[in-house]
Amino acid sequence: MPVILVIFQDYLLKQKFPIFILITVSLILLAVITPSYLHNKSHEISNNQLVASHIHGLIAGNIERPIGITSGLSSDEFLIQALEREEKTNEKEMENMMSSFLTAVKNQFGYESVFVISENSKRFYTSNGIAKIVNPQVDPYDNWYPILLDTADNINVETYRDQQFDYRWSIFVTGKIRNTEGKIEGVCGIALPMDDWQKMLLSVEKEYKVKINLIDSQGLVQVDTDYNNIQNAYISDALSDSTNAHGFTHTEKGRNGFRMTRYLTSLKWFLVIQGSNVIEAEFEGTLIIILINIFLITSLILLLLEHKKKLRHDFIKSSLPEDELTGLPNRNYIKEAYGELGVFNTTRYKTLAVFDIDHFKTVNEGRNGDEIILGIVELAKKALDEKGIMFRYSGDEFVLFIEMDLAETEERFKTFCKEAKENFDVTISAGLVKVDLSVSIKTNYYRAVQACYARKEAGGNGVGIR
Repeated sequence: MPVILVIFQDYLLKQKFPIFILITVSLILLAVITPSYLHNKSHEISNNQLVASHIHGLIAGNIERPIGITSGLSSDEFLIQALEREEKTNEKEMENMMSSFLTAVKNQFGYESVFVISENSKRFYTSNGIAKIVNPQVDPYDNWYPILLDTADNINVETYRDQQFDYRWSIFVTGKIRNTEGKIEGVCGIALPMDDWQKMLLSVEKEYKVKINLIDSQGLVQVDTDYNNIQNAYISDALSDSTNAHGFTHTEKGRNGFRMTRYLTSLKWFLVIQGSNVIEAEFEGTLIIILINIFLITSLILLLLEHKKKLRHDFIKSSLPEDELTGLPNRNYIKEAYGELGVFNTTRYKTLAVFDIDHFKTVNEGRNGDEIILGIVELAKKALDEKGIMFRYSGDEFVLFIEMDLAETEERFKTFCKEAKENFDVTISAGLVKVDLSVSIKTNYYRAVQACYARKEAGGNGVGIR
């Protein structure tokens, strides 16, 4: 403060009255408006707390019941004894018995999808009978089952795609079935359709003009009213809000936004509520204060710049997770989305692909490389058919996480290579591998790169599989 006063004095002596008057008026206005602004801010935070508490109660009310039912099923004496006698029971008799049991549970509690998985036989029992035999080696979607068994908790809540209902997104509430000696005899559970939760949350979002999410301990979105965000987007900032299960934290976001976060013990997820300030007085006060501070800061900067007789420029290195040319996510996005360890956090992707343009350096020197890149990206998107995600990894190299199996992906890439030649007179070399969930993304990527290089060594313009 003494330094600023010295500068003010220096400019007064030099007859620099306009800047001095601007700073003085700004300080007076700031002193007058700040008390009113702080009052409005306090009222707005209190209002947000009420809205957040209402939303918390709504979510808790819709999840505590299925958790309680699942907990009861996991300790049901009839179910435990039935699974213990499964080896000695005829398969058809066992199927009919479990079907009748689950139908009764379904009718009593009104849940569409109720199931039991036997640890002994790996049969997936539903009210309609045996749906399948759980085997992660055959069906990657079954990978959730051994992961669940490895968890310490008896009751778990996870978001998966429900194979019994056209792979729709559902919230699975599962419980481990243990006998009197503590041995796991199987798993029971209820699948809550994401559609029902989205309808409930969407009406609340519209009413209160907020965005509601449930995220896991890594910040990965588990529940969202937009399907594109489920297990595909992160709200990692919310994890730094120092929240707990006893109440909401209130964090300012930007000029007029806020975020409220609370830990849900029963789900082991975080409830995140984001929105804009709803009190008009606060908005007006914020706007005025911002303008005042702009005047004040600009004036001080002008004083300091002229006083020191030099300019200073700060450059910030960009680390955006999006490629500027194509708009695709880049390798920075992969690191953000899948963490430092770089492992798949979902079983939805079945194939990993790598492709690039053959002899692109020569092509780029003689033609418009950016136009070719953009054209190839559009053809690749057509081949992908929204069944996965594509990244611009570097230059003309692209990586794709694909929800189709290896055979279907190969056929689509053959067509893609043919269309690239016909439309842009360039050839493509691609490498495909079946995703191995037991290893890192980087390992899967290098396997695909090897398949791509093998294709190049064979003359390029085609698809290699490893």
